[in-house]
Amino acid sequence: MTALKKVAVFLMIIGVEKGQRIFQLMDNSEIKAVVPEIRGLTAVTRQTQETVWAEFKDLGYEDNMNPAEALDIVRLLFNGRKIGGKAGRG
Repeated sequence: MTALKKVAVFLMIIGVEKGQRIFQLMDNSEIKAVVPEIRGLTAVTRQTQETVWAEFKDLGYEDNMNPAEALDIVRLLFNGRKIGGKAGRG
């Protein structure tokens, strides 16, 4: 699974409210990279959700993080850089 797909699944898992707060901190290029992935999500299996959730927890995500901290965790999938299409841990 690509890093972008993981971001899309993660944003789905955390819910609309938290996801929107993170989106508000992304720049336009990041949003343009992530939105098509979110739109492309169809059925996400429970196993996929659990795998993605575990990876984000391993990266340091905690439920009580503020949106900026959560975005920093998301960017760890892209080696700490802005979210993009080609780079990132697959």
